[in-house]
Amino acid sequence: SIGGMGKTTIARAVFETIRCRFEVTCFLADVRENCEKKDISHMQKQLLDQMKISSNSVHNKYDGRTMIQNSLRLKKVLLVLDDVNHGKQLEYLAGEQAWFGPGSRIIITTRDFHLLRKNKLHETYNVEGLVESEALNLFSLEAFNLPKPSEEFLDLSKEVVKYSGGLPFAL
Repeated sequence: SIGGMGKTTIARAVFETIRCRFEVTCFLADVRENCEKKDISHMQKQLLDQMKISSNSVHNKYDGRTMIQNSLRLKKVLLVLDDVNHGKQLEYLAGEQAWFGPGSRIIITTRDFHLLRKNKLHETYNVEGLVESEALNLFSLEAFNLPKPSEEFLDLSKEVVKYSGGLPFAL
């Protein structure tokens, strides 16, 4: 699904709700953007640091991969990789199931459904846009602090909702 659908918001809410069930947790935001600005080893260090594991010995992506594998294989891990756009990101941040202990969960948000299919993930969930009535309600709450727009703003509100295409962040 495209940007602005709320994938990150949903992933963050799930993360905050279930994180207490895991030994170590990490929410890596904006993987795509961060990998464009810096190399993948920076993201690996961030992952390890969030999980309270020293990343001092990570000098390149291969060190990082080994460190993640060795440090987490016996731990129950919750890892969220937000906005992944390349298979190499998955390969170096969450390689395979054996990297993580029993009961671990890896949540990935992406705009590229084929990326998920290629990596044979267990479950996928497609985030849909809002239907017109939901979008109108959200817009009205944000714009007027009311569940429905007043009669004088109804037509204009419907135009805004139509223009947004049901994208929550566009509203």
